[in-house]
Amino acid sequence: MMVVLVILAIALLLGGPAFTDLIRDNRLVSSVYGVRATLNLARSEALARRDRVVVCPSNATGTGCLDSANWSAGYLALMGVDASATVDAADTGNSRIHWENETNPAVTVSFTPKLVVFDTIGSALGSAGTFVFCDERGASKARGLILTNAGTVAASVDSDANGVVEDGAGNDVSC
Repeated sequence: MMVVLVILAIALLLGGPAFTDLIRDNRLVSSVYGVRATLNLARSEALARRDRVVVCPSNATGTGCLDSANWSAGYLALMGVDASATVDAADTGNSRIHWENETNPAVTVSFTPKLVVFDTIGSALGSAGTFVFCDERGASKARGLILTNAGTVAASVDSDANGVVEDGAGNDVSC
């Protein structure tokens, strides 16, 4: 019985940190997939409805965009924006396509520029950039999503094998 307890204690001691990293990795991946799905949905809606769709950091009630590059508190996709790609609160034609308000507090999501605008042909001209997903482990475990001017989304990769993924310009992401 004592031998079983010793083996169990050793297994927990060695497996505990690996299990914690697994949970953290899954949180990051879940956040990446959530943003990617929202971007793909917004682009599809812009194409299908032949209208502009804005994806932006959300206010607490999901009724409008925040003037922030911090997407950690949630984000939403809206249709019915004016030519300057700003949401007109008085315009009843604005419709929320998607609202993600239950993001993981252990993951920070940042993106510059502050919003994404898909036009009627699905492109995101002027909205290209890299979404960066970080947790307490820093840049070495960060993930990224690269949004192109064409409106396509791709996962960031570590092309120089230094342990940190790169943004769309080939620079290491930072947390």
